[in-house]
Amino acid sequence: MGPPPAPPSRQPDAWPLSASIIASLAVAAVIGLANVANVLAVAGGEIGGRLLAVLPIYFIAAFAGAQLAFWLLRRLVGQVMALGTNAHAVVAGLTFLAAGLLHYAESSGVQRVLQEQAGSAAARGGSCPPGVACAPLRTADELQETDAAARRVAAERGLLAADGFALLVRDPDPGVRAALARRADLPQELLERMAGDRHPDVREAAAESPRQSDEALSRLAFDREQRVRLAVARNRNAPPTALEVLASSASAEIRLLVAEHPRASEPVLQRLLNDRGDRAEQVARGRLPGAGTR
Repeated sequence: MGPPPAPPSRQPDAWPLSASIIASLAVAAVIGLANVANVLAVAGGEIGGRLLAVLPIYFIAAFAGAQLAFWLLRRLVGQVMALGTNAHAVVAGLTFLAAGLLHYAESSGVQRVLQEQAGSAAARGGSCPPGVACAPLRTADELQETDAAARRVAAERGLLAADGFALLVRDPDPGVRAALARRADLPQELLERMAGDRHPDVREAAAESPRQSDEALSRLAFDREQRVRLAVARNRNAPPTALEVLASSASAEIRLLVAEHPRASEPVLQRLLNDRGDRAEQVARGRLPGAGTR
């Protein structure tokens, strides 16, 4: 009697697990980046920045969902579907499906926001800074054909619809963007976005706005350009969190503005008491009850 027949050998995976993980992440990342590019193009950049900020979460969620689905399928019906043979292809395919569903959901949300914007008063009749004799309304296509000087006039005092705001906030000329940041009727979302502009002229203009959010002003207090930090210190609405950062500045002018600021809290004023003996410290001592007797 011969030896018993050997059990059938299990077919190894065509690719190691690491290959399926790399393929899955690559597919999710490509679809995520394509989604950001699509949103930037469709929404004029107004939503793309937020989407870019959550991109790591976007494709990691797609990857994790695909991995979970793969291992559940492999455990339940793996032998029937021969999932072990082409694991990398199955995981990549599931990731494509998960990322595609996320892309569809995000795109639907973008379209809903755009529809709401299209129905707004600014989109219908245009917006003009209060108390300014505005130039006539121009479409985004018309503005795009003009030179930088004309676009700057439009940014300063032009009657603008939603597409005009979206175009000028991405203008290649920093002078145009800075003029737009100073508009009193600039939508709040765009004003906060311009606080992160790459050019210091635009960030300075955004820091000057009395409508700028506390969060944006707190970020601008760390700006590498002193003139931007100075604009924050001069802003009467700058929050104590920004003033506390500026109180440690090496600039005597900034420190004095902080000491005189109406929103300077007691901890901010305490930070100015560092025995420098400058005008900022004198003002801070005068505003702190009992500070001069310590």
